[in-house]
Amino acid sequence: MQLVFSDHPVPSVITKSIFLAGPSPRRKDIIDWRHEALSYLSSSPINYNGTVFIPIPEQRFYGAGHNPSTWTYDNQISWECECRHVADLIVFWVPRNIDGEMPGFTTNVEFGEDLHSGKIVYGRPENAEKCQYLDKRIQDLKLPVFSSLADTLHYAASLLNSGAYRTNGEVYIPLFIWETEHFQSWYSNLKLVGNRLEKAKLLHHVDFSKSRQVFSYVLWVKIWIEVEKRYKENEFVFARKDISAVLAYYKDKDNDGDIKIAVIKEFRSPVNNSDGFVYELPSGSSFTLNTDPQLTAKHELEEECGITINDTTRFKYVGQRQLAATLSSHRAQLYAIELTKEEYEEILENEKPDKTFGVAEDSEKTYLKMISISQLQHSFLDFSMLGMIYQALYLNKQD
Repeated sequence: MQLVFSDHPVPSVITKSIFLAGPSPRRKDIIDWRHEALSYLSSSPINYNGTVFIPIPEQRFYGAGHNPSTWTYDNQISWECECRHVADLIVFWVPRNIDGEMPGFTTNVEFGEDLHSGKIVYGRPENAEKCQYLDKRIQDLKLPVFSSLADTLHYAASLLNSGAYRTNGEVYIPLFIWETEHFQSWYSNLKLVGNRLEKAKLLHHVDFSKSRQVFSYVLWVKIWIEVEKRYKENEFVFARKDISAVLAYYKDKDNDGDIKIAVIKEFRSPVNNSDGFVYELPSGSSFTLNTDPQLTAKHELEEECGITINDTTRFKYVGQRQLAATLSSHRAQLYAIELTKEEYEEILENEKPDKTFGVAEDSEKTYLKMISISQLQHSFLDFSMLGMIYQALYLNKQD
């Protein structure tokens, strides 16, 4: 194990890491519970071989003397805040004992700050005082509450598995973010042009699926821009899973070849237009890893338009582009499919006002609209959607 004490710098290399949070003894005659924790971590069946952050100066932890001359209370606070951001997991063990001078007042503050970090593992002895509120908050997140230190640490180690090698600025990316497809996609392109991640801080994340896969996150970043020889550190990256979008269109030969396009109308909270609904191509993400984006496009057409096309070879790949590069790192895989007359007539039936589509458990409710090319410039479609439509139609015309 690599032990990092509060008078040590943040390590430049991490594979997996645990921060041991919780009350520290205020008296020298009380043995810190973290000694027992290290013993558990190093022994079978855990055999933990990662990094452990210990929020105590090294000499004091081993009873070898006072805090080092370089230690200050302000430095201690800064170290704890930074290393809790760096840690892959924050293990809160709360043996709270008010009269025994282990009140855990600071622990309460840190617990509140880290509750929604996605990194918290929590336990306390059965006789720990005033932990009912902490128990309830953890249970509300559908996370386990452990009553033994050994079980708490065993569970934490199992979540980390073999970890992932990270160095320098990469150590600021928590493991559960590092392992997502959307982070690795963004980061591989960052490195491709010679840029460097200097530092980062996870500000927020969302998981929707039952498997608690990360759907989106917000990450503050400090980046070295190699070609400009400068840092950029006043922005954040919003990331979510890439989407597959499909342009389903019909050439109306009975109306001078007018092209009609299937568009989805749906309420989305960020919408900012006078209609109150977003208008977009059928599109969405898959929660299944390594799903063929073409298959996702097919499923989105089924879910949001109510039409099934079994022959996936009819979906023509248009290309991949980022949708809002100043804000979000996610991209769209765009496909186009020309509808038959029978399919067009089926869509016209689905366009009726009393018909809605979408996935109810995702609170998704969509309405189908068919619009002509001539109506595009007067529609509520945003610029990213208009760009995808014109790109697909232009390529189709070229072919």
